[in-house]
Amino acid sequence: MSFRLEKRAEPSRLMLYATPVAAVLLTMVVGAILFSLIGYNGLGAVREIFFTPLTNAYKWQDLGVKAAPLIIIGVGLSIAYRANVWNIGAEGQYVVGGLAGTGIALLTYGMTGWWILPLMVLAGMLGGMAYASIPAFLKTRLGVNEILTSLMLTYVSVQLIYYLIRAPWKDPMGMGFPQTRLFSEAARLPTIIPGTIVHLGVPIAVLVGLVAWFIMSKSVFGYRMRVVGAAPHAARYGGFSENKTIWLAMLVSGGLAGLAGVLEVAGPFQRMVPGFPTNYGFTAIIVAFLGRLNPLGVIVAGVVLAITFVGGEVAQTTIGLPNAATGIFQAMMLFFLLAGDILIKYRVRRVTPQASAGVA
Repeated sequence: MSFRLEKRAEPSRLMLYATPVAAVLLTMVVGAILFSLIGYNGLGAVREIFFTPLTNAYKWQDLGVKAAPLIIIGVGLSIAYRANVWNIGAEGQYVVGGLAGTGIALLTYGMTGWWILPLMVLAGMLGGMAYASIPAFLKTRLGVNEILTSLMLTYVSVQLIYYLIRAPWKDPMGMGFPQTRLFSEAARLPTIIPGTIVHLGVPIAVLVGLVAWFIMSKSVFGYRMRVVGAAPHAARYGGFSENKTIWLAMLVSGGLAGLAGVLEVAGPFQRMVPGFPTNYGFTAIIVAFLGRLNPLGVIVAGVVLAITFVGGEVAQTTIGLPNAATGIFQAMMLFFLLAGDILIKYRVRRVTPQASAGVA
């Protein structure tokens, strides 16, 4: 007995939007069972990771701060993925954006003026776009797969951080620690709620999601991305250049990843350190798919993944869960989401063997 996947004529729209919810619920159930089997408090792990960040008001500020970069990067990736441009290296573009902003902060160290922070933001976005242009060029000119090149460039960017903070950018007063000097006041993101760590990047992230939703829904740019992704041959006949779309998708996603990087280094970090690469770029891939490649959905999905980050930190201190537990829950979420997508688009058919015809 064998089975095969048969494409459905019309996937269910209800299931399309119900699958992310089902993926989160299945992650909770399977996660509880899995961690119970390996000797941890499975129900406690689910409670601390998924519910404590919501019920503990003190953790809400952490949710906003961690959701901001996930939303910004996730929005950029959702735009690229709608066009079937698979930018997997958003983490590298996030890092380069942070480095570009750090360069401006160090060049203007000791100066004052409102223009410093906007200049850092501009440099961060241009840095992310420049780094994303490398796989775009290799894809359009040489036909090199953008998945491989963007991913490999991520590891190059991490090594670039290590070099800069150990040599030219090393803090002379840092007692030998590999880090830059603390940014001056003019180069730091202001907090928007006194007494909290909620900085200006949080409302910027929400604004990015809303603007992206409007552009993708109401503009020619959004129409181009949707058409090229859904029907590339029809898009070609309609006059949309595939190479131009690849460049646009990579530059937009890279620029938003760079924006997230500079907001993160100017906000929570306030200096460049070895721990700056926090895998936000990779986690934002889950955010994009969980949000159904819709900028409004990405905002919600960014909060959901931020809950797992904050809850994972809580679970480490309360029930002794390992640091890797957060990644396990996030990976299960992506697995159940993609598995559900397959069943939405395809149905499983049993293949019955045909009887042999005729006798020689």
